[in-house]
Amino acid sequence: MSIKPRVIIILDSLKYLVKEDKLKQIISQDCNPEFYYTYYENSIVKFFHGLPIIGNFLSHLAYWSISLKEALRLIVFKKKYNIKIFINPIVAIFYCGITRLVLRKEDISVAGFLFEDKSNKLYLNLRKSFVNFCYKKVKNIIVYSNNEVLLYSEFFPALAGKFVFIRYGRDFDIFEENEYTDSERYISSGGVSNRDFATLFKAFNILSNSNPQLKCKIATRPQAIDGFSEAKNIIPLYNIRIDTFGSFLDKSIFVIIPLADTFISAGHMALLESMYRKKVILITDIPAVKDYVDESVAFFYKANDEYNLAKMIEYINLNIDQPEIQLKADAAFQRYSLDFDFSSLLKRIVTHAVNKGNFSN
Repeated sequence: MSIKPRVIIILDSLKYLVKEDKLKQIISQDCNPEFYYTYYENSIVKFFHGLPIIGNFLSHLAYWSISLKEALRLIVFKKKYNIKIFINPIVAIFYCGITRLVLRKEDISVAGFLFEDKSNKLYLNLRKSFVNFCYKKVKNIIVYSNNEVLLYSEFFPALAGKFVFIRYGRDFDIFEENEYTDSERYISSGGVSNRDFATLFKAFNILSNSNPQLKCKIATRPQAIDGFSEAKNIIPLYNIRIDTFGSFLDKSIFVIIPLADTFISAGHMALLESMYRKKVILITDIPAVKDYVDESVAFFYKANDEYNLAKMIEYINLNIDQPEIQLKADAAFQRYSLDFDFSSLLKRIVTHAVNKGNFSN
């Protein structure tokens, strides 16, 4: 009988503590697991989120400092494990960089890798060098979009054999603590990274004369919509956090997820939460989302095409109560329940990491 490896899984939220027993049971046939929890949404970070101009920079600075502290704690206190799995890529890159500096060899898998191109070539090359250094000895680099395997393999040829696609998953019931209240009908949207709010603004300007009653509320941060022309029927909301976002979606007519035309992972958290909440979804037609949804569970519009987006908004709004529209929302919920909760993600990651690993006891 083979000995199961000792595995420590580094998570990005304390919220999963309430489901620890269930999660351990799901993966215990593959390993002897332990969870390590990290926490980011403290009062200082929440304050930074709401600041214009410098809020994004200060938020990242806070995330980096928290992640470095957690990486150092793991280095010192969590040594005796066959495999380390990071479902927190910020802590992971600091941890992997430090282990390289101290010449420690470990079996490490990192989930949720994301790397964006930058116009400043010096800054881009410095970031690429940092990633290459930190992840040289990592066994698996898990991405949440199939296209990213080829994209990052070309971008990081020294790491090409490490990239693997595993579909994302997340639980949302444990994050909902506050209720969003609103007295008017609205379409919901939200997010920060890799969003195309410019096209959304243009679409609602097109609709403003023919459908003045339509309102879209965007849960985002100020920097995500800086520089966009105003649309009188779009209302940005900067005070909605992760513990209120689900309620905000629930009370909307339907959800629009406007994504940048990119090959990297985008919008997965908002998409899955909308599926979990049985919402009708209108999302940009880009490759990254096709690993998760198709025409049977969501509506699509052409990337960067405000006229097509306006047409789809009008169509869904006019037919929102029709059975064929609601069937998509029901089908989306069924797909989420089968494949995209957090336990499904964890099982996929652990199975891959353990089966590929060559641990010693």
